[in-house]
Amino acid sequence: MRGNPGMNPLALRLAAELGGTLLSAPGGSLLLVERIQAHGLPQVLVLGRAAADLLVPLEAIEALQARGLALNLICLLPLPGCELAPSLDLHARRLGALVAALDAGLPWLEGQPMLVRRLPGRIFRAEPVAQPKAPMGPLEKAELKAFLPDWDKPRRKRVFRRPEWQEGAGGFEADLWSGVPIPAGAELRLPPLELPCATPLMDVLRAALRTATGGPVPILPMPGDPAPLHALRTLTPEVAAFRGPLRAWELALAGIGRLPSPPHFCGRC
Repeated sequence: MRGNPGMNPLALRLAAELGGTLLSAPGGSLLLVERIQAHGLPQVLVLGRAAADLLVPLEAIEALQARGLALNLICLLPLPGCELAPSLDLHARRLGALVAALDAGLPWLEGQPMLVRRLPGRIFRAEPVAQPKAPMGPLEKAELKAFLPDWDKPRRKRVFRRPEWQEGAGGFEADLWSGVPIPAGAELRLPPLELPCATPLMDVLRAALRTATGGPVPILPMPGDPAPLHALRTLTPEVAAFRGPLRAWELALAGIGRLPSPPHFCGRC
């Protein structure tokens, strides 16, 4: 474990517990936990919002590497106060080339296995105004209704189609789904995010969850913070939100290890 002696004791304790390295940046610190089998192998990055998010993928990669999977895993945990986007930009070469990056910190809707298709951004305005409904096709509406049978129509509309304004410091904030124009006079604080669904990476992740859970795995919109996935896209275009049980992580990492990897580079080359 390496770190600045002046670091927060909590950060140092987490680094010791997870076997990680503390990376400093002007916007805060990152905890980097590596399971490197060999230099030059394909690499996958997993981002956690909390230390617990990293425990299952770390257990999965250790088991897979022991069985001969030629894949390196890099796990990242932004520590309190860390500005992720500039920190990743600063340490991009240290992290190296990635096959894919996964955000393991987004929760499932209602705790059910799913993959994320869209995430809303955030807008700010001095006064709230009516927003048009977010576009949603009949198939997506039917999937959401079947996935969330206990949600009534007004609740689904409020969360996924026409989010409510919430009062904050100096004004009001609201979610902004893709396809909805920014209201006049509003400030875009975080853009919405659309993730491609018909990709080899998403196929691998969906197959892993289906096999591990024994049930269907829809790809749905998700109310949540897209900022970490926006930041991860600066490292690799292949990003997704993923979580699941140990078996799902083992299948997902093994499947990702078979995907084409980019030309290798890292801070040691």
